[in-house]
Amino acid sequence: MGQDLLNNKTEVIDSQINKLNFKRSFWLIFSAIVVMQVAQFLLTASYGFDLEKFPPEFYLYAEIGSIIWFIALVIIVIYDMRIQNMPFGKIFNFDISIAKERTPQVIKYFAGCALFVLAVSFLTTGTELQLEYQTTTTIFLTLITTVILAPICEEMIFRGYLYTSMFSSFKRKRERMIVNAMLFAGAHVFLIEFIVGATVPYYIFVLGYLLAKLYEESRSVMPCIILHSLNNSMVFGIDIIKSSYLA
Repeated sequence: MGQDLLNNKTEVIDSQINKLNFKRSFWLIFSAIVVMQVAQFLLTASYGFDLEKFPPEFYLYAEIGSIIWFIALVIIVIYDMRIQNMPFGKIFNFDISIAKERTPQVIKYFAGCALFVLAVSFLTTGTELQLEYQTTTTIFLTLITTVILAPICEEMIFRGYLYTSMFSSFKRKRERMIVNAMLFAGAHVFLIEFIVGATVPYYIFVLGYLLAKLYEESRSVMPCIILHSLNNSMVFGIDIIKSSYLA
């Protein structure tokens, strides 16, 4: 009897989750990406378009802007889920035991990401994070943002919130993963990077696809956060090594 009640409760929660509005989620995330793209363009334009002449405060303002964007969007996402009466604890599912169960997949997907990251790093001369132009303070801030804050916030936003909303609109999981990865890439590839000649993270779509696949399989953001953090740690490590030669 107790098990039947538990199963019924689970079915109700799952049915409720599948009602998360995709159009609403899409336009919220898309608008946030546009705001970030415009803000990055305006910040860059205010200092000119010569990457090598950007002062240290440019990178400080850029990191502060990223931190504000992450935190603000997470708050907005949770608020929107609350308005839609969504059980965000169930959607995010911060269960460390699931991460332990998915360790083999995390390792396998990380190996796949590593191949693309190393290929991009080998084919480009600059660093993705422009560490060679930064001070010790901004490098430390970049480390915290890249390795800790970004993985946690972005997985809550793009996997927990956005990907869950896609269940009702995309019946095929491959379609869900591709669209999710495209939006994820849109938040990482700035149009201004092509203008100033910065290193573009072309591997980001692959990372987004694998993170979406991992969430599809686990229905938890925990293994996604770990994979995301591992990838970003590798990027940061590579950039530290490259910047020591470019400085």
